[in-house]
Amino acid sequence: MKALVETILKALVDHPELVEVNEIVGTKSYTLELKVGPDDVGKIIGKRGPHH
Repeated sequence: MKALVETILKALVDHPELVEVNEIVGTKSYTLELKVGPDDVGKIIGKRGPHH
């Protein structure tokens, strides 16, 4: 899953070299932490942020 998400992110952003995907595995959860360059955040979560 991590590799797939990383591949998709790199295709969407202008600075693929800044993309980082970290896995956080819990006992009942699996979380992917995504990091992209400051100029690419709006492309991933939307220009108005995650809560709009």
